[in-house]
Amino acid sequence: MKKTILALSALLIAGISVVDAQILYKVEGNGAKAPSYVFGSHHLSPISIVEESGVMEYFNQTDQVVGEIDMTIDPMALSLALQPYMMAPADSTLTVLLAGEDMDALNAEFQKWAPMPGMQLQMLDQLKPTAVTTMVAVGMSNQVMPGFDPSQQLDTFFFQQGVQEGKKIAALETPEYQGNVLFNMTPLTVQAEGLIDILKNPGDAMDAAKKLSEAYQNRDLNAMIELEKESDENPEFMELILYKRNADWMEKLPGIIEETPSFIVVGALHLAGEKGILEGLKSKGFTVTPIW
Repeated sequence: MKKTILALSALLIAGISVVDAQILYKVEGNGAKAPSYVFGSHHLSPISIVEESGVMEYFNQTDQVVGEIDMTIDPMALSLALQPYMMAPADSTLTVLLAGEDMDALNAEFQKWAPMPGMQLQMLDQLKPTAVTTMVAVGMSNQVMPGFDPSQQLDTFFFQQGVQEGKKIAALETPEYQGNVLFNMTPLTVQAEGLIDILKNPGDAMDAAKKLSEAYQNRDLNAMIELEKESDENPEFMELILYKRNADWMEKLPGIIEETPSFIVVGALHLAGEKGILEGLKSKGFTVTPIW
C-alpha cells in the first residue's frame, strides 16, 4: 500500500497541495510593484475548481503566468523532451524487471486502465515502470474522480488563458529537469515494485487517489501531508521531488515577484510546511495572505 501511495504521490506532486485549508494566496511587499498570487494545483482535479474558487478575479490582476514548466510548449515537443528519460536501458526492460511475476495477471489488470483499448504491457517493454504507472494512475482517476478530464489540467488551463490574454510566460524548471527527477531518481527496481503494487492492488490505489483528490477539494493540506507520510519508504525521493525543488524555486521566485505581478501555479504540496514556498517567501520578507 505504501508503494502505491508513493507512485501516486510522484504523479500528483509533479505537476501537485493545500495549507491550512487554503490553496490561493496573495504575495506582496518586499519591493514588489504589485501583488502576485500563488495557486496550489492538483493535476487530477476537475477544472470546475476554477469557477468554485473565483481564482480568475486574481489571475486577471497579473501580467505573467509562472509554472513548474512552460505548459505552452507544443505537446509533441514536450513528449520528445521527456522521452529519453522515460526509456529503460536495454538490460532493464519491463520484461526483465517483472521477471517472476504473473505477467498474464498483470497485463489483464493493466488493460483495464490502459490509455488505448487493446494496449498491453508487452507493448511498453522499453518504458521505465514509473511511466507505465502514470498511465495506470490516470486511467484509475478517470473512474474514481467525477469530472476529471486528463485533457483539461489546471496548470495547462492557466497557461492557455495567459497566452490568450497576452500575459508573459515563465517557468521555474525545464521539462528535461522534471523528467530526470520523475524517471531517473528512483531505482528501476523500486519503480517496478510500485507498478506491481498498483496492478496487484487496484482497489487500494484508487482509494489512495480518491483520498488525495478529496483532501485537495477540501483544501486540507494536513490530510495530504499525512497521506504523503505513508509513502516514507523512499524519503530521499520525496526530498528530491519536493523540498529540493522548493529550494531551487526560491532562488528564482523573489526576483520574479518583485519584477512582475505574477500568477504562480505549482503543485499544492509545494506550498506546505517549513520547507514550502509560502514559508520561503515569508522568510524573504514578503507578506503572504490566504484568500481561498
